Amino acid sequence: MKLPGEVRRYCKFCKEHTLQKVVQVKGGHRGVLTAGSRRKLYNIEHGYGSTPYPMFEHAKRMGVKQTKRYDIRYKCTKCGKMTTQRRGKRAKKLEIK
Repeated sequence: MKLPGEVRRYCKFCKEHTLQKVVQVKGGHRGVLTAGSRRKLYNIEHGYGSTPYPMFEHAKRMGVKQTKRYDIRYKCTKCGKMTTQRRGKRAKKLEIK
């Protein structure tokens, strides 16, 4: 998916339409001891319910999606503040011109 580098959008801080720069934000780092990772480690060691072995070994594409959701933000050139979209754009590849 190709996106333009600059877009005229409404800035809620300036309260007017301004030229805004399109910025792609990289994902943050998750800690090792989050609740989901602890649960996953427990299930890998102990199995899932009636199965005596971990589910991930025989489930080939468990949780694998074809596209990634990109976090796109718009930086106002007048005040310098960023606004976000509600959800990111889903695409295989993102290119900002």
